[in-house]
Formats: sequence, C-alpha cells, structure tokens
Amino acid sequence: MRFISSFLSLFQRFWSFLKGLGTRQKWIAGVAAVIVIGGVGYALFGAHTLDNTAGSEDTTASVSLIPVSDFAENASSAVNTAGSETTVRAEGGGKVVSVLPVGTRVTSGTTIALFENASQQASLLQAEGSLEAAQANLDKVTGGIRSEKLAILQAAYASAESGAVTTLLSAYATVDSSVRDTSDQMFSNPESNSPKLSFTTSNNQRAIAVENERAQLSNLLTREANASASVSTDSDLEAELDATETEIRDVRAFIDDLIASLNEAIPTGNVTASTISGYKTSATAARTALTGALSSIASSRAALETASQNLDEGLAGAESTDISAARAAVKQAQGAYNAALAAYRKTVVSAGVAGTIVSCNAAVGDVLSVGSDICRIRTSGFSSSDTFILPLSSVKYSPSGASVFIVSEDGTLQAVTVTTGLVSEDGITTSGLLGDEYIVRDVRGLKVGDAVHIQ
Repeated sequence: MRFISSFLSLFQRFWSFLKGLGTRQKWIAGVAAVIVIGGVGYALFGAHTLDNTAGSEDTTASVSLIPVSDFAENASSAVNTAGSETTVRAEGGGKVVSVLPVGTRVTSGTTIALFENASQQASLLQAEGSLEAAQANLDKVTGGIRSEKLAILQAAYASAESGAVTTLLSAYATVDSSVRDTSDQMFSNPESNSPKLSFTTSNNQRAIAVENERAQLSNLLTREANASASVSTDSDLEAELDATETEIRDVRAFIDDLIASLNEAIPTGNVTASTISGYKTSATAARTALTGALSSIASSRAALETASQNLDEGLAGAESTDISAARAAVKQAQGAYNAALAAYRKTVVSAGVAGTIVSCNAAVGDVLSVGSDICRIRTSGFSSSDTFILPLSSVKYSPSGASVFIVSEDGTLQAVTVTTGLVSEDGITTSGLLGDEYIVRDVRGLKVGDAVHIQ
C-alpha cells in the first residue's frame, strides 16, 4: 500500500511538472517517463519471470530397472536365466505391412508380423460364406418341415380327400343310373334272379349272357348304395376308388354287351325298330357317362396319391439323396474354407513361444520370400510355475490387485499384473512373470502412464 501511495504522489508531481512545460518539452518528458516506467517494470517483474523460467526443472521421474531373473526363488531356475533364443520364420511371402518392434514382450500365438493379404482375406470371406450357405442348406433338409409349409401340405391332402369322396359319390350315381334308369328299361323283372330281355335278338347265346350279367349286378348295386351312405374322408379312399373303378368297368362291359344285343335285335310288334333305336341311344349315353366316371376316378386317385406323397415327404423331411447331396456340399465347402484359411494364415507370422523380441530382420515395406527370418525371441528360461522374491518397493497395490511396472517403448509406465505371496526380509514372493522382464525398482509415487527416464 505504501508503494502505491508513493507512486501516486510521484505521478501527481510529475503531472504538475508537465503542465509547466512547452509542447515539445512535454513530448520529450513523456518518452523519458515511458522508458523509466518500462525499466522499473522489467526490474520488478520481467527479470523475476525469466529467473523462474530459467530455474524450472524437468519434472519427469527417473527410475531404475532391475531384471526379474535376478530374483528367482528356485536355484534350479536361476541357472536357466540366460534362457534360449528362437528364430521365427515366414511360412509365406510378400510385402510386410506391420511388424512388432524389438523389445516387445510376446506370448505364444502373438502376431509378430503381417504380410499384405487383401486377396487372402477376400478368398477366406468368400469361402466362409459358401460354407455357411452349405451348412444352412443341410440344416434345412435335415431339420424337418416348417409349420406353415406343413399346413399347406395338410390342406392340399384334405382337399384331395374331399375331391375323392365327391368323385365316388358321382360314380355311384352314374352306375345306378346306367343300370336302373337305362338298361333296366330293356329287361323284364330286372331286379330278380332271372331278368329277361324285353326284345328278341338273333343271337340267343349273347342274350343269355347279358341276362346273367344283369343278375350279377344286383350285389354291385347294393354295395355301392351302402358305400354312398357311409363314404367320407375317414374312409380308405384309395381302396374304395380301386373297388369302384373295377365295378364301373364291369358295368361298362355289361352295357357293351347290351348294345351288341340291340344291334342284333329283331323288331316285333311289342318292340318296334324305333324303340330299339331309342334303346341304343340311351345305352350309348350310359356308356359315355361310365367312361367319364372312370376318368374322374383316375384323376382323383392321382391327386390323392400326390398329396399323400408330398405330405409324407414333408413330415419325413428331405429324401435321403437330398441329404447326401447336402452333406457332400458341406464337405466340399469345408475343404475350400480350410484351404483359404491356410493361405491366410501364411500371411500372419505368429510367435511360437513366450518371450521378448531381441532382433528383427523385417521392416514395413520389405518384400520377403517363404522361409525368411523375421525375428528372434529370447525366452526367459523359466516356467509359469516359477516364483520370484522381489523388493517390496517394486510391487504396486491398487483396488484391482498387485502389479509391477515396466517401461514401454514410448517411455511410459505399463503395469503387469502379478500374484503376491509370503513377505520376508528378502522381499515379497511373486508369480505371474515370465522372468525376462526389467521392472521398476521403486514404484512409490508412480502410476500407469507416467513418462519416465531410465537411470
């Protein structure tokens, strides 16, 4: 506050001084004042700021690393700390599009390098699609019929059954009309055991045969009359169609013999030539109706058989030949997929062991041939069951568990999860490490992602 009061008093005196000067003198005094004030400001603030900048220090932490292999708990493991080196070679060739840097820790199966493989990926994708399509078709032909399709087949079969019943009823009526309404007009006592033709023929033997045929038709007409009252979709329709077809043929043969007798008929006073001609017309029409009934029965039988076969195949699934063909298609597609997968895998170079990459003979953009050396991996010489007694200061505890820190390629800290055990004066028993790691000796005050310097 004193500084501010003094400064204001000085400024007031300076302002009074300026009022007494001329215009040019005022300009000269103003420039001098600016120079003085600037110098004072620099002395008070600028120099201090520069001093602070110059005195600032790099806050990046420095860490020291220790080899985990030096802390092996078992002497038998300690003798193997040198480990061994494995050379990874390319199974395929081409242009390298990615490769891991030296010093990277890898596990068995880690992708170390990758060749350009757009065409192999496309072939693999296409083969995978073909395999899925073939498998889907196999599942379809072996998975039974869908409910909606089954309903359609069942409806078609029910329609064929109803059609067959209608055909049978029509056939029964045609037979009855052909005999009772047509041929019986040419007989006396047609329903008796000894029916007689009502006209005279020149062929008595044929006439006797026709009369015997009419007598035998009585049982046929009785059966069909009973069937007409009971036939339904629950009946054995195929058997009934067969039986009725046979009966129609018998009736038609009878009509044919009757027409032949009419052709041999002798007009008399009771049965004139005109009457005989009318009989022929009626008999011919009856024969035509019977032939139509036979055609309808054949059509109904075919429709019923087709609907029944379709329904049976639908319920049973695909035929065995379709299933065999579908399975063969799956095997063929599987073979093509395996070949495409093998070709793709040759473009991927993977580590066969766990360890650290110690050298690389490949770089992005290199064109390598089959069998080229890609890198060397040094294994630790330890097994997954080995334990290490590490300094307590090297283990970091957090809510998620215990870990140790390693320094990644970009100079930042990376955590490696470990399992801890017994604590002794020598340190803390630790497992979960490969043995070839270099870990931070003292992790106190450090966290994952911190940038560090290695001492």
